Amino acid sequence: MARAKKVSADTEQELPYVVDSRPLCQGMRFVLTDAAHPRKVLKHGSHFLVLDAAGMIPACNTLGYGYYRDDTRYISQWEMALDDAPISLLSSRIEDGFSATLFYTNPQTANLQQQRITLLREVVLGDALYERITLENFHSEEVEFDLTISLQSDFADMFEVRGLNLSQRGERMVPLSGKDGRCLSLAYKGLDGLLQETLIDIDASGAQRASLQDGRFTIRFRLPVRQSRSISLKVLTRLNGKTAPVSHDEVDYASALKLATNRYLNWCKSVVDIQTCQELFDVSLNRSLKDIYILRQPTPKGIGLAAGIPWYCAVFGRDSAITALQLLPFAPELARETIEVLAAYQGQKDDLYKAEHPGRIMHELRLGELARRAEIPHSPYYGTVDATQLWLILYGQYVSWSGDIEFARRLWGSVYLALDWLDRASGSGYITYQRESPHGLENQGWKDSGDSVMHRDGRLANPPIALCEAQAYLYQAWQEVASVAVLLGKSEIADSLVVKARSLKDRFQRDFWMSDENFLALALDRDGCQVGSISSNPGHCLASGILDEDKAHLVADRLMSLELHTSWGIRTLSSGASSFNPISYHNGSIWPHDNSMITEGLRKVGRVEDVHSIMRELFEVMLLQPDFRLPELFCGFDKIDAAAPINYPVSCSPQAWAAGSIFQLLKVCLNFEPDAARGILRVREPALPDWLDTITLTGLRVGAASVDVKVTSQAGSTSCQILRKEGNLRVIIEC
Repeated sequence: MARAKKVSADTEQELPYVVDSRPLCQGMRFVLTDAAHPRKVLKHGSHFLVLDAAGMIPACNTLGYGYYRDDTRYISQWEMALDDAPISLLSSRIEDGFSATLFYTNPQTANLQQQRITLLREVVLGDALYERITLENFHSEEVEFDLTISLQSDFADMFEVRGLNLSQRGERMVPLSGKDGRCLSLAYKGLDGLLQETLIDIDASGAQRASLQDGRFTIRFRLPVRQSRSISLKVLTRLNGKTAPVSHDEVDYASALKLATNRYLNWCKSVVDIQTCQELFDVSLNRSLKDIYILRQPTPKGIGLAAGIPWYCAVFGRDSAITALQLLPFAPELARETIEVLAAYQGQKDDLYKAEHPGRIMHELRLGELARRAEIPHSPYYGTVDATQLWLILYGQYVSWSGDIEFARRLWGSVYLALDWLDRASGSGYITYQRESPHGLENQGWKDSGDSVMHRDGRLANPPIALCEAQAYLYQAWQEVASVAVLLGKSEIADSLVVKARSLKDRFQRDFWMSDENFLALALDRDGCQVGSISSNPGHCLASGILDEDKAHLVADRLMSLELHTSWGIRTLSSGASSFNPISYHNGSIWPHDNSMITEGLRKVGRVEDVHSIMRELFEVMLLQPDFRLPELFCGFDKIDAAAPINYPVSCSPQAWAAGSIFQLLKVCLNFEPDAARGILRVREPALPDWLDTITLTGLRVGAASVDVKVTSQAGSTSCQILRKEGNLRVIIEC
């Protein structure tokens, strides 16, 4: 076997590895089960761990199980057995999102009676992966047995894990054992010349003996009656000789768990504390908050939000902006981080391969080998029609909450670039999209699957395409930025933006309104013809104010009709559409974030009862999930068809804007209107559902001021009480 060499800038260095020419999965099974449900997920920073229902990473699995860093799978097998028999999972706890406990027992073997050995795995994901394994003997006599841990890595890029067939790959190395028999190094040299390594250290001092051969730890235990023994493992990842930074406070499982817990608790100090009268609602809020925390994603230019695990554990412009908007009153620092990181990656030049243009906000950032080699355009890729508008809306609303004029002024250069790109992109009168290279997305709205924009007869719309919600976001973005421009003394720019917004509103209502349907068209196609499918997209237009009140109510009526509205929420597409399919990704499924964004508009036009209906439906969906976690999406069947929501086959969980949905629903009910620059907070006619009659917020921040608020509802009447106020803030309550 050939000796591997590492290429550096000035020399070619020989590595201690030899190339492994053996097929990785020869003689091993491929795991083909039901669409990756359920999964157990841990995440911290740029690392995340995806385990199967048994808490393992099966060899050669096709379902995304593995241990990842920056779009690369660093471990593709992690399996355990006692005397070569798979152990049986009895229970698991994984609520924290960064730690887990998994409790197993043994099957019957020639040496062991069944269910007489327990195995407790305690796992925490910090700057490295730590695991502590404790075995206990419940036999009536001393026993000896082998614990085997099988480990390997395919170092697959996430796009390869998702199914992209590669014509060539780099060189995988033969697993390398340390001289002391307790260390294992798995390695791969990519086609870009960079060496990727997984470094596994095992402390088996509690065992009788241990051996390591070709990625398989065999550990011999001798356990007296009712005695226990423990071993521990630590996993590091390394790219081109650089190990992911590890805190000096992390030395073992216990210290790593303490540090991880303290990190989360410290982060929570920047978030408003929310308590309600409904205990299960509080459980779901805490679950969602932990998901948002673990989905925070470091990049070379700042911290963003990963869209979802496993497939989209990367920063997305649209997803990050929407999630930050959903949580803005409760987690303003999240919004600030998002604004800054998206500004850092803002387009600077024209590059058709990446769909990059000066001022445009990115769609998706990937950091794996394929992106480094430019085999995919995601370094980052900019093909999105709405991320720029959503980023501007977030900027404007963050300034309304924070009153941070200096921040607004510092970001103004990026804002001006974004406005300039929007002017160029909407030169035809509407902002449109069209794929700019064969490697880009065909559809570039939030429904970005290839069949998501269809005419009533099932024909695909021809690009360039103008989506209805992209125009609404543009209208709202101009209005939001105009408000900030006034604060910055840029009155001429503010006036110009307001004039453009008014003109867009007039044209939009003329060209997108379908008189025969009393509804908005999904889009306009290349020829300016209406794409008449009845979809949920017009629901996103309600909050912007781009529709006159009479038209807004007609849209709301249709959204709440039986063709779109089910007992689990609003579908993405009418059941009467020719392309309707409740098991599709975008043509009939139900997305929590889609519903929560629609409620923002329903509330704006006074449809409080409709808001409460959707809120109740999504809460019931959450209660029926084993982890109280709203899924990215689920199938668009009604309760008549299914007693519980039917999982979409490959949805992400956790997923950012699904986790943010419950916060947006709360925000809609409370109906705050901040004006931090003037020291004012309006609470305009808050309205709680009858099953959630008390909400207390502690530490709500408006500018430099802080306020505690209690909202209660009784017999259909809602009141708001200020419990504490610090700082220069006038609270105006309109109940």
